[in-house]
Amino acid sequence: MLAVLKIRPFSFMMISEFFSQFAFNMQHFVLIFIVFELTHSNTAVSGIILSFMIPALLFSLITGVFVDRWNKKNILFSTNILRGVFLIPFFLPDLHVGFIYTFTFLIAVATQFFIPAESAIIPSLVPKNLLFSANAVFSLGIYSTTLLGYIFSGPVLLLLGKTYTFVFLASLFFVSAFFITLISISNKNKRKNIEIQTAPSFAYEAREIFSFIRKTRKVMYALTMLTIAQAVIFMFAVLSPGYAIDILKVQLESLSWILITPAAIGMGAGALILGSIGKKFNRKWLSSLGFLLGGASFIIFPFLNQAASHGFVQFINKILPIFLNITSLHIVVVMAAVIGFAVSLIFIPSNITIQIETAESMRGRVYGFLNALIGAVSFLPVVLAGGLADLFGVATVITGFGIIMVMIGLFFLAFE
Repeated sequence: MLAVLKIRPFSFMMISEFFSQFAFNMQHFVLIFIVFELTHSNTAVSGIILSFMIPALLFSLITGVFVDRWNKKNILFSTNILRGVFLIPFFLPDLHVGFIYTFTFLIAVATQFFIPAESAIIPSLVPKNLLFSANAVFSLGIYSTTLLGYIFSGPVLLLLGKTYTFVFLASLFFVSAFFITLISISNKNKRKNIEIQTAPSFAYEAREIFSFIRKTRKVMYALTMLTIAQAVIFMFAVLSPGYAIDILKVQLESLSWILITPAAIGMGAGALILGSIGKKFNRKWLSSLGFLLGGASFIIFPFLNQAASHGFVQFINKILPIFLNITSLHIVVVMAAVIGFAVSLIFIPSNITIQIETAESMRGRVYGFLNALIGAVSFLPVVLAGGLADLFGVATVITGFGIIMVMIGLFFLAFE
């Protein structure tokens, strides 16, 4: 993994990625805090989430077409500038909720250009033999900045206040744009990234991408795996408060260190391992293993609070000093890390498959299509998971999703 960080254009992109993703993820939580404080309404908070999700449904495929036509470096620069500019209205005190939704929506629209461009540009910055390491570093950066954004959103808001928090976030986007300007692309890859002045119609390009995905089974499998995995993540995000309160019997504020932090650590460990030895293994096999491991973990997750009472754990506790005794929460933390590791097995190989099997001329459209799929499927967990949990219980729904993941993993292994 160190070898890929020595490539200056990729390193500059990762520095830019750190600032932009940190700002983007912190912005999510800050806006949720502020909207709830203004309205004391969970429905109003849902409006913020929908403001981020709806643009993925409406624009992802279209923005993917533009990403293929335009210079990806310029897209990354422009979208960071736009997202910083769209945060300027938040400098005003007590901005109306309607305006908050509007500018949040605009930030999300700009992000629909940013997401396919950042993934599609990686093969232009690193040689093919370092793609595994590059994607591992890229994934590790996303996971770590998501975690940091979650952890620091509350403290930064308390420390700086609303206005200066948004000044800080806007500044991070502008700093990210600056590092994009430092990226240089080799002449060979520049030819791949020149803007297309004349291009077929949107309808033709949409048909072309659907035809490509239908004919290229590896890409179709990778897209399916990434979409399902993201849907499962959203599902567990919906159910995690109920899991913490109803099953673990802990305060909701404990979620960050019981589930989110260990899951992020597991993802990071997976990224490090795959960056070192991942290219030695079949990518589809790794993703299938991720589904099997993640599914098995979800199946047993609801029963982890009872694990400390089992004979084997009690036997170990008799041997260990009291301060090292294993509790149910310790087991939950370890299993959350296992789930994070399983997610990395799905995300990293699947992204590499898309980048290798997809030509530069349509890579942006493929990632745009993926973003649209994720946006569409993400509604199902949000809408169904909570209602199913109310009917059948949180434990039953989590176990059910685990069984579905295992079946999906077995399916992809069977149809190699």
